[in-house]
Amino acid sequence: MRQLHVRVPASERSSVEAVLEDLDFEYVTSTGGSDDDGDDGDDDDDGDVHFFFPLPTAAVSDVLDGLDDADIDSDAYTVVTKGEFAHTGEFSELQREYNNETPTLSRAELGAKIQESRWPRLMYYGGSVLSVLAATCGLLLDQPALVIGAMVIAPQVSAALAAPAAAVDGKWDVFTGSVKEQVLGLVLAILVATPFALALRRTGFVPPAVEVTSIELVGVRLAPSLLSTVGATVAGIVGAYGYSTEQSVSLIGVMIAAAIVPAAGGVGLGLAWGEQAYAVGSLLLLAVNVLAINIGAFVAFLLLGYEPPWLFGEQSLGDSVPDADVRRVYATILLVTVATVATGALTASQVGFSHQTKGAVQGTMSSPAYADLEMTGVTTEYGGLGAPSGPTSVTVTVSGPSGTPPDDLASDLESEIERRTDRDVAVAVDYRSSWTTNASSD
Repeated sequence: MRQLHVRVPASERSSVEAVLEDLDFEYVTSTGGSDDDGDDGDDDDDGDVHFFFPLPTAAVSDVLDGLDDADIDSDAYTVVTKGEFAHTGEFSELQREYNNETPTLSRAELGAKIQESRWPRLMYYGGSVLSVLAATCGLLLDQPALVIGAMVIAPQVSAALAAPAAAVDGKWDVFTGSVKEQVLGLVLAILVATPFALALRRTGFVPPAVEVTSIELVGVRLAPSLLSTVGATVAGIVGAYGYSTEQSVSLIGVMIAAAIVPAAGGVGLGLAWGEQAYAVGSLLLLAVNVLAINIGAFVAFLLLGYEPPWLFGEQSLGDSVPDADVRRVYATILLVTVATVATGALTASQVGFSHQTKGAVQGTMSSPAYADLEMTGVTTEYGGLGAPSGPTSVTVTVSGPSGTPPDDLASDLESEIERRTDRDVAVAVDYRSSWTTNASSD
């Protein structure tokens, strides 16, 4: 629940009362002169009027919209605070009336919450650097706990949700600033992760001969996939819901960072180890996840009832942008649009390549010659549009009887994949022995 404190000039008292009574809200009032900006209330013999009333969270927007529609004097101000308990004659009925509505915050409350959650600029960039360093160490050590710790300290959630929230509210200065923070923060993270990983390799803390793509936590981030994109989109949707309601945002931040921070560390590892395909795939994964989070959050805000005035006819996009910010806002929107289209095309090509590869593997493994073997997994480097020259690495995990895989398995898989995808590939077979033990007793 919320408690509202509204102060208006006495001349506006009847207008506020009409709004509250129309909504069946109980309220109390007090009178007193204004004490800000040197105004002593001389404009009206009765000074100012203060309204105090409790209301359900979902009703705040109705009150604020009603006050706006009533053209309440610009000298009025409204303070919204969180309430714990209210005992009035009609409040229980009011709660039942709004019980079936999603208790979303008002636009003003959402804007305030997003602003409060944003990190100071230096702390944001510093947090991005520290989180990606921790994530890089976790990836190299193959320690999920360290990667999760990096997600906990990551600050990306504030900018990732501030941009779509500002877009639906028409606050273009916040929108452009948040997009800039996201881009610069991730660029800085990659620029720090790359020399850090290179230093670890050159100094021997991590053996130079180690194939980073063979590390499990690294191997699952070789390139974007349909599932990773869906996961990032869901993170944005959940983030928007959490920020627009009274849900805890701590775990939401971890969920959003999970789609961003490890991928940024992966780009640094790929560059440090000279794995071009892995670096490109991780960079695309990072870009897709960031865009999916922002787009998912924007759509969620729309579905939760935050209708952008520039999208639903109240004013055009051009009219909603201040003249001084036109170039910056349009340039940012163009950048986001181009990035979305480009990453969408690249991701679609990678998903298609991955799907064809898995089909080729399944077709090969269905041959009678490999009847005793079972394919348990297929991972591919980035092999879509613009993939680096040279063979694309494909790892096929196979389980079968104790021993070694058939000599022709890798070459057969390679030939079939190349036939279906029209790409040069290098297949590695990860063979895992399995056996069955039968026990019986008399």
